[in-house]
Amino acid sequence: MEAAELLSHREFDMGKLINILFYIIIAGLLVPFAGNAQAGPGKGPADVAKIEVMTQNLYVGANVFRLFEPAPCGPAQSVFELFETVKATNFPERAEAIADIVQRNRPHVIGLQEVSLIRSQTPADGAIVPNPDGTFTYVPNATDVEFDYLELLVNALGARGLDYVVVAGATAEDADVELPMASYDDQCNLTSIPTDLRLSDRDVILVRGDLVTANAMNANFSVNLPVVVPVVPGFVLAFEFTRGFGAVDVTVGKYTHRVVNTHLEVGDRNDPASPLNLIQGAQTFELISEVTGTALPLTVVGDFNSSPSPLDPRPAYALMTLSGYLDLWNVRQGPFDPGYTCCHDEALRNEAPVLDERIDLVFSRLPGDSELLPIQSDVVGVRTNEKTASGMWPSDHAGVVTTLKFKR
Repeated sequence: MEAAELLSHREFDMGKLINILFYIIIAGLLVPFAGNAQAGPGKGPADVAKIEVMTQNLYVGANVFRLFEPAPCGPAQSVFELFETVKATNFPERAEAIADIVQRNRPHVIGLQEVSLIRSQTPADGAIVPNPDGTFTYVPNATDVEFDYLELLVNALGARGLDYVVVAGATAEDADVELPMASYDDQCNLTSIPTDLRLSDRDVILVRGDLVTANAMNANFSVNLPVVVPVVPGFVLAFEFTRGFGAVDVTVGKYTHRVVNTHLEVGDRNDPASPLNLIQGAQTFELISEVTGTALPLTVVGDFNSSPSPLDPRPAYALMTLSGYLDLWNVRQGPFDPGYTCCHDEALRNEAPVLDERIDLVFSRLPGDSELLPIQSDVVGVRTNEKTASGMWPSDHAGVVTTLKFKR
């Protein structure tokens, strides 16, 4: 799906985003670097700070970009087929596999992305509101829960005796989208009652129950992707796919850390000038501006949809590192490993991993008097013994578990 297709039916202020990207570059060059590489004087073991974090994209369960591919009977058919794929990729089963990974690693903090809440309403009854640009908005109102990924995962963790607490104030309530769905026969005659399907996307932070948290916050980005879904000529549904981030202070031992979790816009690997990349850049700049001011050791995890490859035109990775954030995978102990985290096949049943890029990342920005100690970081969810009972991968993304240690 090309970015132009997503945006072609709605006015898009390219000039505004180009200006934003200019300021992103300037700001990245001006932000002072943190003291990650500074070696301080010798300090005793009592001065060592440690935090273990995990990032995991849960995967909604289908390639949502298929919504924009032509379907013989229209977008309601596409939504129906997407939901069939979501059911086939079976998050209740996948939640068990992810909980097993958490049990083996027991991180202090987990940043989750694509924590879907899927609801329905039969028959379809969504209100249609006209927009000034001639498009229409389908107002979300479905309430019947089909899948609550957060509840399913927390229950799976609890069944293993793991006490993880949802940091409510750090949950970013992102996109909330509802569209009608229906099944059809070969002649496009309805074979089901039209139903509304609602997807609410969230970024969630889980913290071990034995740890103290404070100062939780969340926010949505001010620049997000405008999406249009042509239904019939002259009738186009439009919505904004909102993204955001959450943050919280977590005390581990005698030290308090600031932990941030985010999921940035997808970007475009093939077109440097794509509006998707401009949106991702604007979101990254906003993230950096909002979270960098803390005096606490800062760890930022998430699905950045941008990799360290010099051939990757998506800007988030470069902007983070220009702004003084250290990619902890680059300083991990052990033999070389590309650390690829994305992405398995849509159905999650590819026999061997087919991951080809590292976009699920753990960044750190430490106070200037800190001395970084050897880092342990591992990709999880990529071994055959981590598959589900029926042979699926736990998600289309691998997770990353990182132990950060430093002297103060």
